[in-house]
Amino acid sequence: MQSSLKKSLYLGLAALSFASVAAVSTTASAKSAAKVTSDKVLTTDATKRNVNLTGTNAIYTKPGTVKGAKVVATTTTAKNLNKSTTSRENFRAYRVAKTNRGSIYYKVVSYNKVYRGWVYGGKSATAFAGGLTSYDTFKEGTLTADQKNGNYKLANPGKTEAGLTYKQPAWTQYKIGKTIADTTAYKDATFSVDKVGTRTREGDTWVHVVNQNTSDTKADGWILLSNLTQTNALNEATQVKVNIVDLSGNTIKSFNYNVGTTSKDALVAAGVLYDSTSDAKAFGPDFAAAITSATKGTGYTVSADSVNMNNNVKSGSTLTLYAKKGDQAITPIKAFKENGTAAADALVDAKSTAAANETNKSLIVSLPTLTTPFSGVAGADYTSADVQSNLTTNKATTLSTGTLYLPADATIADAASATTTSDPTNTTAYHVVYTFDKALAGSYSTSTPASALYNASLVKGAVADNSNSNTNNGAWGN
Repeated sequence: MQSSLKKSLYLGLAALSFASVAAVSTTASAKSAAKVTSDKVLTTDATKRNVNLTGTNAIYTKPGTVKGAKVVATTTTAKNLNKSTTSRENFRAYRVAKTNRGSIYYKVVSYNKVYRGWVYGGKSATAFAGGLTSYDTFKEGTLTADQKNGNYKLANPGKTEAGLTYKQPAWTQYKIGKTIADTTAYKDATFSVDKVGTRTREGDTWVHVVNQNTSDTKADGWILLSNLTQTNALNEATQVKVNIVDLSGNTIKSFNYNVGTTSKDALVAAGVLYDSTSDAKAFGPDFAAAITSATKGTGYTVSADSVNMNNNVKSGSTLTLYAKKGDQAITPIKAFKENGTAAADALVDAKSTAAANETNKSLIVSLPTLTTPFSGVAGADYTSADVQSNLTTNKATTLSTGTLYLPADATIADAASATTTSDPTNTTAYHVVYTFDKALAGSYSTSTPASALYNASLVKGAVADNSNSNTNNGAWGN
């Protein structure tokens, strides 16, 4: 009995001691838990906050050392996510917290929203560290000549993922999705490619397409290259690819040319690319026309010199031709009165011999000197804005006639009957002011003037001193 009592007392004391130790242990754990001293939303550029898990730290419901933090994804899972081959498992960091121990934690979410929680990020809030590292989800590249000059159609138009275009390559930016929900209406549209790149996880190629019908850009966006069909792809059995480059090797234009063969690697017959009937080096007439068409507006010319002669061209191959920059062409600008129709009246230079014979005195203007010539590489294209910019530089966006006489209640419609001296009918002094409205696009040329159209308005009063009256009128075409 005494032995039994001693045993019971011993067990009771042991249990009490164990409970006491447990209580002390729990209290110590609570006291040792970290506390969050700062928790803020990240406001930096969202695209700079794409991250990858390093696998050294788990994802928690709270900063990992804070009381009550539970594991969302173990380090093993984090290591697997680090090596994921789907962009849906990219991560974005959106909050940052600091504990009283100086540790930094970032709150992250996977693009597919499967994983969300806090990851240890080192000791500094200015750079990702610890369980996170900055991550480029997509790397933009350089277009090949074939891509740059290709014409493409959607291979799978419709509502499926393969037929859609995206504001950014799919799953490379958080919550940035498709540009259009259905591309069925674009099944016959032809697109050009202006950007290319590779998704980091998949390693697949995405391109940015632009509808060649520039008035409809709703479907413009990023699409997987394999979801396009190139309509001007090289036929290796019947064509060669002609790649025109500058002297530095930069591609100017590329095009496919039919050479009359029927199988790949067949030698192109004499006379197809080069003129076999001439002792002088020359391209065949059809090939020369194709080259001229390809280089039109670029300012480059291709000569059939020894560098560009190749008598061993085979079908399916690439023929590289070297082009040289053309000469600068000072292009005259011809001023017209805008009539609101397709027709326009040419203004007449007051210093020209034609002015004396012009019966419509309201068309005779003093043209200012174009001290800055309107010039560019011969054959290269210019825009309306280019012409306007030159006229603005030369202070030639406003032109004026000399003093004219009309009835007291005249309008611009009466200006054609104006006289240069007063008479019983035309008693009141006026002048016509021409204000630049628009210009026509064209190509730089010393012989073909650019066309600038001006709106006419009638202003009452004489012109006392026409500051535009100069002895040298510059490169006007009037």
